[in-house]
Amino acid sequence: MNHRRYDNGFTLLELLVVVGVIGILVGLLLPAVQASREAARRMSCSNNLKQVALGVAQYHDAFTILPPHGTGTFNNTNDPAATNQFRLSFLVSITPFLGSTPLWKTISSEWTGPPPAGDLLAEQDDFYDMSMDDDDFNEPEHRYPSMGPVPSMGSYEPWDHEVPTYRCPSDPGIGSPALGRTNYAACLGDAIEGLDEGLWRYQDSKWSPSGEAQMQATGRGMFVPRMITSFDDVTDGLSTTIMLGEIATDLGDKDIRTVPSVENGWTGGVLDDVQLCRSQIDPERPRFWDARGAVQLSSIRGQGRGYRWADAMPLMTGFNTVLPPNTQLCFGGDSTTIGTLSMSSRHQGGGHVAMGDGSVVFLTDSIESGEMKGTVTLDGHGHLTPGSPSPFGLWGALGTRNQNEMVGESL
Repeated sequence: MNHRRYDNGFTLLELLVVVGVIGILVGLLLPAVQASREAARRMSCSNNLKQVALGVAQYHDAFTILPPHGTGTFNNTNDPAATNQFRLSFLVSITPFLGSTPLWKTISSEWTGPPPAGDLLAEQDDFYDMSMDDDDFNEPEHRYPSMGPVPSMGSYEPWDHEVPTYRCPSDPGIGSPALGRTNYAACLGDAIEGLDEGLWRYQDSKWSPSGEAQMQATGRGMFVPRMITSFDDVTDGLSTTIMLGEIATDLGDKDIRTVPSVENGWTGGVLDDVQLCRSQIDPERPRFWDARGAVQLSSIRGQGRGYRWADAMPLMTGFNTVLPPNTQLCFGGDSTTIGTLSMSSRHQGGGHVAMGDGSVVFLTDSIESGEMKGTVTLDGHGHLTPGSPSPFGLWGALGTRNQNEMVGESL
């Protein structure tokens, strides 16, 4: 009898078809997997912001005021190793309400550790410089005061500690030249002038509340630097007033959202034209500054967005509702000052905010933001007079606490 022989292998054509089908399936599934992961990260990010908002509310329940943004210790010598220069952010005060009691106990007590790496701070005008050098210090260890030294001093271990609740999983930023990063910041309102210094200011070798008139005019947000506010001050309604928002941390890539264009001037500069820096953006890569143009960026490596959770400096833990989310940072002076200070995120199309009532809302980049020209100033006229409704539409109105704007849109 004749037996027919059968081969059990694949032909080359069949193998190529199978490989092609697998490739197509992977190509279809991979974006879905990535989208699913980002959705999970975005939800976790929203939950963390919710926890921070609850921490603020619990602080208010305990002390009947909002956690001060710009607080701490100071003396008239303004010693960055002996005091924190009145620069602690609201995030420091709420640590015990977020399950970080050991961290708070360390901060609120004297702490012994490496010697201050702050000699270069004292040699420069910029007390926010992150440059560190231990070689000039002979002491093997140093006793730091209660509430710590200046928040940019990396030799003080608590400032270098990263609090997981203060981070958004969608943000990949990690490590040097930052200390402990944060992705959540305080809403400073819809104005610019004077909010880098706040109520208490260091002038003529002494501290005084010399910024009172300025803060009455331009401290329009739920948080006012170095000034006490409470929920009772929010007459526009807690559910329609932004308390906190997301910020993306800097990755050292000249992102317009995470490193500011500096030295753009005040009068005739950022106070009068909030779109002043638009011409400095790379036209081929609109998310980045044009390195070939006239843009000036800070030369200090430690001056990146969200680089220090403990620092009330605007670039680190503040934002304003002047330009819409995910737009450019444009400062009047150097990177320790302020200007257009947009909220931002690594999510597609917008970012999360926490309202005064604790609710968390995702706002899109396309939110209505009015004329987007000049800001309210101490000596402003017409529609820029102190006490006027926000000139920045719905976005600006959501950032002010007591300007009697009617917010009729559903968020």
